[in-house]
Amino acid sequence: MKKFYFITALLLILNSLALARIAAALVGYRLSHTLPSTVNRTHSTMKPAQSEALSAYAPIVEKGLFGRAAQGKLTLLTATAPVAKGNSPPSAQGDLVLVGTVRGSFRETFALIRRTTPPEERVFRLGDQVFDRGPLVSVQKESVEILSGGKRVKLLTPQATPSDSPASPSPQGPAVTGGATQTGSGTFVVDQRLLNAALDNIGQAMTDARLLPSVKDGKVEGFRVSEVKPSGVFAMVGIKNGDVLHKINDLPVDSPERAIQSLASLKGQNRIKLDLVRDGQPTTFSYDIR
Repeated sequence: MKKFYFITALLLILNSLALARIAAALVGYRLSHTLPSTVNRTHSTMKPAQSEALSAYAPIVEKGLFGRAAQGKLTLLTATAPVAKGNSPPSAQGDLVLVGTVRGSFRETFALIRRTTPPEERVFRLGDQVFDRGPLVSVQKESVEILSGGKRVKLLTPQATPSDSPASPSPQGPAVTGGATQTGSGTFVVDQRLLNAALDNIGQAMTDARLLPSVKDGKVEGFRVSEVKPSGVFAMVGIKNGDVLHKINDLPVDSPERAIQSLASLKGQNRIKLDLVRDGQPTTFSYDIR
């Protein structure tokens, strides 16, 4: 009987040992799959502390604890990004890329422009504000011009060859001298063909005079006209140096974009109305386009 109990106890002990080995194997298998990532994370998080701790050894090196040959200053090396030679800060328009253009009537003339930072690609019409740079004033086959900070900035498509870079003179419209014929007090008649021809290139038309904002009480109330070209569209409708243009066809001219849009909208019109200030006096001019 005692022998039977002894054998039973021995079997229970052996079973317990077998179960313990199986449990240990399972725990080891689980740890082998979780421990490396944990160690890596711990190692990566300890790097900054490790670099900071290195400064604590500076006195050992500076005092020459290991002899004069090892005496000096402890300098921590930090990785620096390589600086490409010849790279200069990008220009004001350096992050704009002209993808392509479509030319047609005023409402059918577009430019597809991409901004790299932050990345965005949009379609702009003539007169639209190009992101935060300025209005789009000219669209050609392989280039566009943006009025930014009072200066024209030219963008070329990637397909444009370097020989296209120098801006060739824009084709001048027909000479317009005395295009408006006065028929009464403040009323005029303008040749429709001459007006439309002058407005065919809105970018060129915007160079026929210089427009500077006229500000009153902190707000733009119009644009003061100067440097009027005798053969330009402004001279055609009788605008003179010193005039302050307030409205075109009852639309306020209170921004560069509105000025471009209003000027371009004159093409194809039968009547034009200009509200301006001349010699300090408000004046209204009306034009019949024939």
